[in-house]
Amino acid sequence: MIERARVPSLTFLLDEHVNRRCLKILRAAGVDVAHVTAVGLSGVDDPVVFRWAQREGRIIVTRNYRDFVPLAQALASRGEHFPGVLFYPTSIRHSDVDGHASALLAWIRAAVAAGENPVANGYGWLSAGQ
Repeated sequence: MIERARVPSLTFLLDEHVNRRCLKILRAAGVDVAHVTAVGLSGVDDPVVFRWAQREGRIIVTRNYRDFVPLAQALASRGEHFPGVLFYPTSIRHSDVDGHASALLAWIRAAVAAGENPVANGYGWLSAGQ
């Protein structure tokens, strides 16, 4: 289990572009994670997903760089706080459930070790093969 006591705001929302099957692995590791399909956001516009995650204090995890970067940049330019956005690289296939889970778990371990959320009010990339 991952100890997040030093970084309590590390909760996540997986976008539709992320394989839902990795939820089981992440939850077994103690990660507070939800999927858009489970919270009633399936098929809604990305700005709605972004605002929901912002209200709930959840970092968005997605493969959808094209739509979520402009949303993150717009909020940051207005000085609005949001938990951040993490992007999966294209090298992690949508069907690679273990790859999705391991990349996010590696990022969480690094954030906990640093004692901060490195994507707060911005965005970053997950790494494959960690």
